[in-house]
This record gives sequence, C-alpha cells and structure tokens, in this order.
Amino acid sequence: TTYKAKGVLPEDDPLAIGGAGLSPKADTVVLPLLQRSDCIVLAGYDPIEMRVGWRNPWPADAPVIEFSAVAATHGMHAARHSFVGNVAAGLAALGSGLAPHPVWPDGLAAASREALRAKFAAGGEWGPAQAFATVRAVLPADTIATADSGAHRILLSQMWSCPAPRTLLQSSGLCTMGCALPLGMGAKLAAPERPVVVFVGDAGLEMVLGELATLRDLGLPLIVVVLVDRSLALIEMKQRRSGLANRGVDFEGTDFSAVAAAFGGVGAVADSAATLTEALDGALHRNKFTLISCVIGRRAYDGTF
Repeated sequence: TTYKAKGVLPEDDPLAIGGAGLSPKADTVVLPLLQRSDCIVLAGYDPIEMRVGWRNPWPADAPVIEFSAVAATHGMHAARHSFVGNVAAGLAALGSGLAPHPVWPDGLAAASREALRAKFAAGGEWGPAQAFATVRAVLPADTIATADSGAHRILLSQMWSCPAPRTLLQSSGLCTMGCALPLGMGAKLAAPERPVVVFVGDAGLEMVLGELATLRDLGLPLIVVVLVDRSLALIEMKQRRSGLANRGVDFEGTDFSAVAAAFGGVGAVADSAATLTEALDGALHRNKFTLISCVIGRRAYDGTF
C-alpha cells in the first residue's frame, strides 16, 4: 500500500511490503518490484504527496489498471485502463471467477519484505528508529497511532506495523504540521477502550501546545511521544544537501515535561529504550495524558530513510 493506506492490507500478511511513497531508501526495493510486475492494479491510489520518484514510476505502456472514485487529473502516472466509480466494486468485478494465486514467482514478495526489514532495522544505537521499535514492542497490537508531518513520519511509515485499517492516522493531503495531537484526541474519543499514541516532532507540538488544554479538559489518557531534535529536520536536510547555509531551521529546546505538568498531565524524558519502556508502562496505567520527550538530537534522521 501507500503510506496513507497502511493497514488496508494487514501488514503481517506475507504479500504486504509496507507503506510506500515517502522513503527513498524503501523506493530502492518497492519501485523495482513494481517495474517487474506483469500487471499493476491501482485501487484508489492517490499519488498526491508521494515522493518525486513516484512520478511516472512505470513505462507509459505498462499493463496498469486503475480504479478511482474520481477522474485522474494529476498527471503523475499513466494507466492503460482507467475506471471511475466504486473501487471495491471494480476490484470485485476484476477478480470475479479468478482463483486466488497468492504466490509471487521467485519469492519476490518475501524477498522484498526481508530487504525492507533489513533496511529499517532499529539497530542497537539510540535514535528515532529504536524509539519507534520500542513503542511498537511495548504497546498492544490494537493501538491506534497518529503521525504528524516531518522526518519522523517518513521513518515511522516504514517501521510501524498496522494490523488493520485506520490504525495509523495522519495528514493525507497537504502534510499539515500539528495535526497528530487533535487526530489522536478524536481517535481516543471514538475508541476509548483502545490505547492511542501520538507521534509528533518538537516543532509540530510547539505549534499546537494549546491543544493540551483540550486534552486535559476531555480527560483523555493519551500517550504523546514527541521526537526532540530541536530542528526542522526535513528542511535542514534539504538545505544541507543543496549546499545552502543553515537558516531558520534550528531552535532552542522546550521543557515539555514542565509543559505537560502545567496542563495537568504527566511528563517524562526518554533517552534510551529502557527509559522509554518505563515511561510507556506508566502511561498505559494512567488516567491522564502522558507526554514523553524522546531526546534524539539534531541530524538524528540522517541515513535512516
């Protein structure tokens, strides 16, 4: 699936190879797999906010069948056959009378899964990858996660496993910063029996600190994991790779634990898998929100995605 549709196909399915579209490292595995396919079916595929590498990712004459709820006017790719209408009904008609054949030749799907797993292994060094792996290991499988916009979302889209649809919620259009916290509150209101974790960068959280008052007043035991690198990491990366001077992307840190306490929640600081595990265990048994500052440092995302 794309990163926006994570969980539509359970990611423990042997044919699932994760959420594509944001990571150039993942593209080195996923795009060659697409290009070797004898038929590509686009089921409601929305290419907006996909990486530039997903612009015309296959030849114009490739055997592509597209099902979309609206006519495709984006110009991002070609399709030999395009159908506008109900996507599920279109897929049902396409598969009518066909016997399931869930095996790729030469084990390509399994090999691709393994290649992606190796590329995004957490490793032993503390950083965003180990933080995400720790949260996924500690929280229950039915946890709903929300992701803000920024570098953390690119890595999270590869590392966070979704067993069902709508278990990773995020901005799907214009990559709005600050959206993860209100998304998390809405998810917790809709499913109060399920754990909900919010992933957000420190800049994104600073944009919407006032939402913590709403979180307090609603009495929601949300878990907020803020990745603290004191930088607009994606923009800093682009500046650096373009040979530009560092301008307007780094900032001083905020004491988020003090902010959490001021808004009636509990704050914690994590700088290792062990301290993060301890903070998460406490958050799961608390009747108020918990804000966990994962201190990762500047340039922590270099080479991760």
